[in-house]
Amino acid sequence: MLLVVDVGNSTIHLGFFSGDRLSYRYRMPAFPRHTEQKYSEEIKGFLLKNGIALPLKAVIIASVVTELTEVLLRAIRGLSSEAPLVVDATLDTGFEFEVSRPEEIGADRIADMVAAVAMFGPTALVVDLGTATTISIVKDLRFKGGAILPGIGLMSESLHRGTSKLPYLDSATIKGETGKRITAIGRDTIGCMISGIIYGTAGAVQRIIAETEHEEGCSFDMVITGGYASVIAPVLTRRFTLDHDLAFRGLKIIYERNVRCTS
Repeated sequence: MLLVVDVGNSTIHLGFFSGDRLSYRYRMPAFPRHTEQKYSEEIKGFLLKNGIALPLKAVIIASVVTELTEVLLRAIRGLSSEAPLVVDATLDTGFEFEVSRPEEIGADRIADMVAAVAMFGPTALVVDLGTATTISIVKDLRFKGGAILPGIGLMSESLHRGTSKLPYLDSATIKGETGKRITAIGRDTIGCMISGIIYGTAGAVQRIIAETEHEEGCSFDMVITGGYASVIAPVLTRRFTLDHDLAFRGLKIIYERNVRCTS
């Protein structure tokens, strides 16, 4: 059994694997920051609520928030008999890093690509639509790099803060959960903003991928993931696979490759 922890800029995602099955999921906000004790209590509550016995043995964590990493590690150590495995580019991922600074690659992107390679083989591409939108590629089991652009939430926030009249759009509005239909032609200010953000992101992503395929001389199987993946999915025009648990699956594979956990 394995606890996987994916620490993003906006959300901390917890998942628990029983064998190969992802049995439970839990989310905590990454901001505002909390104390070690607070995180420990919340994680413990999630585990006990689902009948998961303590102390834990198998834990892996991927974090892109430096100031949260040590706090969470201390919180989890209080619940685990073994120190968690922390993801970085020095671990056995199953592919090589063909970039100038592997240590700068986000742990979430590494986990995503490990899972994508397991799904598609030695050449794959991931679009992670979170706080930032990232595009990551592996070709012939070599991590080649990718692209980073502002995430959908950041685009909305930037428009609001940088102008005098454009309103703030919360996540529910952007995702259409308030009943606001997403169309290419906006019929009011909010509709125009949503069109620019959603279709603009989809267009940018697909243009970058098209140029990537031209530069590399091959086509890529694409998987999309992240908090805004579902809102982008309907407006993409190329084939893709949607997997909200991609990072979790990648973390499990990384743990097994590096610790050979069989419990």
